[in-house]
Amino acid sequence: MTWLLFNSLVFILIFLIICNWFQLLRFLSIIIGPKYRTSSVDDKWIKSIVKKKTGLSLLDITIFHDQKMYGMMVGFPFWPKMILSEGLYKSFNKDELEWVILHEAGHCVLWHNLQAFLIELLILGLGVYGINVFRLPLILSLLLAIILSMICIQLIRWGIEYIADLYSINRVTNLKGVITAQDKLRKANGEKGILILLFRWNISPTKRIEMAKQRMRKF
Repeated sequence: MTWLLFNSLVFILIFLIICNWFQLLRFLSIIIGPKYRTSSVDDKWIKSIVKKKTGLSLLDITIFHDQKMYGMMVGFPFWPKMILSEGLYKSFNKDELEWVILHEAGHCVLWHNLQAFLIELLILGLGVYGINVFRLPLILSLLLAIILSMICIQLIRWGIEYIADLYSINRVTNLKGVITAQDKLRKANGEKGILILLFRWNISPTKRIEMAKQRMRKF
């Protein structure tokens, strides 16, 4: 039984790291490695747009002084806090930034943090159950962690990130801002490679552009 417990713990650790590597890297960067300063910004335009188009009253907007481009949302509709990287905040114009902040606010309005947690918890539980029922050795437990984490990421990508993109694209004032934002993200981060498709939550810039053009055609 001791080795099954060890295998289960290893499975849990690997599964959680793979599923949440991007978020973990961002927050760990505050503690170890290159130190990125954080600061709060009282951006009344962002708060106004988010309130008007989503109903959320942001409690805080935190800037990570990192030149990479990304945004995140923490908390729930009753405690909404937004995180933006300095690289994104300074590089995007208002039309481009509107897509980002509505996407992140959409996560909060639609309770996506809770949904992602429940998806991960369900798949995590299935994995631990499988290890103990079938008495899987360590190597198979590691393989199971990789396979189930990829499945989890795809569920989150198409069941949560895709919905957040639809939410924001259907609410932005200028759809051209969505398109130019994707061009900037593509130049900064790229979008090709099987590893990105398998291990990143985000929808590709090309797919977002298609979504924006589809809405354009409706008008």
